[in-house]
Amino acid sequence: KKNDKFNFLKNSGHSIIYKTAFIMWMKQPIFGFGQKSFRIKCHEVSSPETLHYNSFVLPDGCSTHPHNYYLEILSEGGIIAAILLVTFFIILLKSSIANQLKKEYPAEPEKYLLIPIILVFLLEVWPLKSTGSFFTTWNATFFWLVAGILFANNSKKNI
Repeated sequence: KKNDKFNFLKNSGHSIIYKTAFIMWMKQPIFGFGQKSFRIKCHEVSSPETLHYNSFVLPDGCSTHPHNYYLEILSEGGIIAAILLVTFFIILLKSSIANQLKKEYPAEPEKYLLIPIILVFLLEVWPLKSTGSFFTTWNATFFWLVAGILFANNSKKNI
């Protein structure tokens, strides 16, 4: 189809799952279906494709999660949760970068150790990548640890 919104993802292994998450979000755009509901509700989504993987057949692109943080949040938490989460990401990144650019204490070695952590956080929240589940995978554990380090550094008082 030439009018397909997901034509740019046609070579992706997750394109059918992404479509399913998008269709789910369009069905309940404000509040979504609830946390960890993708694995259940994806069977109810009407989609013309079926994902074939070896001997398994997953109807309508079902999986345990949509393999993208933003699509997971949109389909399970709706636009309200997505706005809150993106706002959290922006505030955390903005304050972390602002702390790095402060000229008051340029000789602090910990400032240089936080640069890779900021980069890892930025790469982890990059919207155009395949990810694990936002709340239930090792990647999510790593993400929340990095976010906690940045948050603790941003709230630390310089004495």
